[in-house]
Amino acid sequence: MGRLLLSLPSHRVRSLHHARNRVAIVFFIGALIFHQHMYLVSRQSLSAKYTATNFNSRAGDLRARFPPEDGSRFQAELLANRQDWEVLGEGFEGKVFAYQDSVIKTFTPGQSPFRNCAPSTYPTAKWPTEIPAQLRFGGSSLTKVRGSGHVEDAKIDFKGFLPLKAHFMASNSPGSPAEWHLVTPLLKGGTLTSLAKKLSTEPQTKSYREIDALYRPAFNRLLVNMAAFHDAGYCHDDIKPSNIFIKDDSQWVMGDLGNVRELSHPFHSSRIWTDNKQLADCRANDVVRVLRSYLKFIQSSLPDPEPFNTALFQAAEPTSKLLWWTLADAPNMSAQELRQRSFFEYPEAAPAPDTDERFPPPVPPRRSLFTLFSSERSVLGGAADAALRTSMNELSARLWAWVGLFGVPEGEICEA
Repeated sequence: MGRLLLSLPSHRVRSLHHARNRVAIVFFIGALIFHQHMYLVSRQSLSAKYTATNFNSRAGDLRARFPPEDGSRFQAELLANRQDWEVLGEGFEGKVFAYQDSVIKTFTPGQSPFRNCAPSTYPTAKWPTEIPAQLRFGGSSLTKVRGSGHVEDAKIDFKGFLPLKAHFMASNSPGSPAEWHLVTPLLKGGTLTSLAKKLSTEPQTKSYREIDALYRPAFNRLLVNMAAFHDAGYCHDDIKPSNIFIKDDSQWVMGDLGNVRELSHPFHSSRIWTDNKQLADCRANDVVRVLRSYLKFIQSSLPDPEPFNTALFQAAEPTSKLLWWTLADAPNMSAQELRQRSFFEYPEAAPAPDTDERFPPPVPPRRSLFTLFSSERSVLGGAADAALRTSMNELSARLWAWVGLFGVPEGEICEA
């Protein structure tokens, strides 16, 4: 009997057991609330991302620049020679082909939600935002009101964008669903990414100073076009080296307009936007991204980027000072302001440290737990890549929002 009494749990042990249970319950409830919060916030962020762009145009304004019969003939010629299309690339949203002097981009149905409602003349409710964006900026008719009150169509040419050649829906094979096709000119110069690869493999390689001196004028012209784009009330939201196309050595144009949004678009204040450290003003964000893209192009054009990476953190070269000076005022930066600073820090200027205290000295590359055993060269290269990064990731939002189970939140409901 005495042994039985001794084996009974003491009051202290029972209290500790109950306390652990209460802590576990509180932790479980807190985790459940946190998960529900992240689920709702992530769904809201994705809903904001896939909200339609307001192009503030009548349906008639979003039309091709050639008569319908010309467009039909061109479309028929393309489809009749589909077997001659050369695959340039394939991604989650669709494929890219080249045929003669044209690039044909297809959009696979159901992969990534189309954001914008299509005009009623099309047999589908929605179309890729890239199509109305190309019509608006790559070749469109905008309305102009004259003093007499008469409204007429007047073509406004937005320079600095890939022009549109055609857009249509067609099936890739008998029985398969129709896909949207977007056709633009094939620019032999490629993109900044392909140009950098070409320059890095040339027998007579150039220094980063020579590359900057050669291409800075094209960069400055691109800023003029970006300023006009921003003045129209829109942001690109996806500026990166692979989306800047080479028309010729003196003129670059922006392509891949699928992420174009108006300034007040809800995505610019979403959790995805802020988690990716994008600036609150999407115009300033475009400007910082285009500068980073330009410097990334210079870095990638070098067989050995170490001298460029070293100079980047010494803040004495014009390219380096331009970057850190811009980042110091990034929240209020504009394309016009960056262009003025680009003229001030011109490529041929002699290297000299900043004596006007326009920006704080850049933090030198430091080792972390992950780079503890890496070489100095590797640490420096990683720090330079981080300073010039333009990537944007929504994987975390997709996981928290259970996209694999519930899909992407539906945006605007359109009438077919």
